[in-house]
Amino acid sequence: MKKRTPWQIQRAVIFALLMRELKTRFGTHWTGVVWLLGTPIAQVGVLVGFNAFLRGRLHEGLYPYAVFLMVALMPFRLCTGLWSQLMGAAKANQGLFNYRQVVPMDAFISRAILELVLNIVIFAISMLILARLGLPHTWPDRLLYLIVVWAIYFFFGVGMGLLLAGLSGPMPRLGTLVNLISMPLYMLSGVVFAFHAPTPDINAVLLLNPLMHLVECGREAYLAGYHPGQGINLAYPAMWALTLCFLGMGICRIRRQELAAGE
Repeated sequence: MKKRTPWQIQRAVIFALLMRELKTRFGTHWTGVVWLLGTPIAQVGVLVGFNAFLRGRLHEGLYPYAVFLMVALMPFRLCTGLWSQLMGAAKANQGLFNYRQVVPMDAFISRAILELVLNIVIFAISMLILARLGLPHTWPDRLLYLIVVWAIYFFFGVGMGLLLAGLSGPMPRLGTLVNLISMPLYMLSGVVFAFHAPTPDINAVLLLNPLMHLVECGREAYLAGYHPGQGINLAYPAMWALTLCFLGMGICRIRRQELAAGE
């Protein structure tokens, strides 16, 4: 029998972990799939309803509010979902680390891939539904630019997730803190509506948030004719994503034995 290469072994391990994560996430019943797909669609429906009730309109500027919201909501969910999924990946797969072929990084990679694929599929299905309802702007205006924006979202989330996973052992309350800041960050990043600061000083503070840059750049890539706010650029969140990945991988490398032991 031909001996397998290290790459073949790791690929088989990641595939097995992916299948395990799929079974855990969806369960053994079709309702798991419906729940996963229905949650973001229901969230958009509620927010669209509130916007129509409170503001008396179903548009945000020139764009349907449902499309305007979904374009920002789904990649933001991907990014923050990676934080929570990767933070608990090592503990969830701790029993598998007794096999020498399986290491914590395999668990991180499998969860990151699954989170990315699921969010892309949900986003595509949601946009097909909105297109079927007759809404315009359901196809990206600049597809390549959109792919770059989503890639930065992904690596930002992966970097933050690895950093939290590495620090959650010595700082067990870190997960609670992350959950507390998620909602304010969601609002201050301009996901629900375009955030226009009343003064330059406040705008300068808001621009320190890299996710706000990604939200605006994502809308610029998807919506034809959309102009992001002043000071928005893609290099700033890309720098954050690169830094977080470097720090996260470094900490997980240093604490690899503690992560495998669940400490």
